[in-house]
Formats: sequence, C-alpha cells, structure tokens
Amino acid sequence: MPAPSRVLVPVDLSEGSRGLIDYAIQLATPFNAEIEIIHAWEPPQYVAPDLLVAAPGWNSQSLEQVAVDAATKELNQLVEAAQRSGRPIKHRVVVGEAAATVLRVAEEGKHDLIIMGTHGRRGLPRLLLGSVAQKIVARAHCPVLTVHLYDAAK
Repeated sequence: MPAPSRVLVPVDLSEGSRGLIDYAIQLATPFNAEIEIIHAWEPPQYVAPDLLVAAPGWNSQSLEQVAVDAATKELNQLVEAAQRSGRPIKHRVVVGEAAATVLRVAEEGKHDLIIMGTHGRRGLPRLLLGSVAQKIVARAHCPVLTVHLYDAAK
C-alpha cells in the first residue's frame, strides 16, 4: 500500500477534535501528506434548514446559514491552533448527512486516507445516534483510521 498523500480528517467539533487534528498532523507529517479537515453539518430532520432565524436589530438568516457560520467559526479556531505546527491545512464546513458527506468529499478530493474519531458509544445511544464511523469504514474507497476520542471531563 502506498504512503498517504492526501488525508481527510472529519471532525464533529467535540472536545476530542483538537486531539484528533494533532494526531493527524503527526501521522501525515513524515509523508508530507496534504491535510484537509471538514465538519459536516447535518440539517435537523424535524426543522426546515431554510427556516428564518431573526432577532430585533439583526438581519434574518436561514437556520442553515446561522449553523454553518457558527460551525465555521469553531472550525477556524481549531485549525488556527493546529497551524502553529507550520503545516498548511485546508478546512471547510459542508452541509449534509455526516457519513455520506465524508464519503463524497473523500472520493471527490481523491483522499487516500481518512482519519476520524469515534466516541465508542454502545447500547441505546449507539442505536439512537448511529455510528458515522462504522458507516464510513464500511463504505470508504480508501483506508480509514479510527481514533477513540476520550472525554476530557472523565
């Protein structure tokens, strides 16, 4: 198997995302691999993403735009801290169901490795929330490295 040259790092913006990004940088650096970090924002199924959000003295925006702007701000902060390593890192927020979006971005971007976190949920939480990592591992066109994200509060 050839060394990775394009690494995709999907993050959920949880506590463990910073550690996952640092890990991906450490892993990609010896190969001089490009790193792209994405966050997939999934519109809620019970609310229309084009629902307008407004407050007095504020221009109304769609729910999707407010959520994407907030996620972009968080992602920018994560990447800004990680770029102190000197490695150029591409990053963006994409809209869509998490697993399908990550798979689409990986194929379109010709990534040859996906490094992603997993929370290791079991039982009812896994049944209700599903496992994005499991879906990606099962369907990805390239190798997927999953890293267990530990909760800093534990």
